[in-house]
Amino acid sequence: MRRLAFAALGLILPAAALAHHGWGSYDAQNPVTLTGPVKTLEYVNPHVHADITADGKDWELTFAPPSRMQARGALQELITVGTTITAYGYPSRVKPGEMRAEWIEVAGKRFELR
Repeated sequence: MRRLAFAALGLILPAAALAHHGWGSYDAQNPVTLTGPVKTLEYVNPHVHADITADGKDWELTFAPPSRMQARGALQELITVGTTITAYGYPSRVKPGEMRAEWIEVAGKRFELR
């Protein structure tokens, strides 16, 4: 019975990790740089999200987890609604208008997120 439980965990855990970090769905060959004011911000696990409008198009930005954002100085207090940010990253191949940010600039300071 114990072996069966470990075997089941061995199958479930990698699948769960892949489901959360499906970075293969982002187009790393065609990065984009977006600049616009933050319309909404969710500073929550598993990843921080922000919505901005850049060049007349609405974008959903996926950032690093809150713990990494804080460790790198990208504090929630810096990225408030209305703050203009620049984000560089990879657009989603699956969800149009969504981008995984590699770095962001806020108030002239760049924060590496990966």
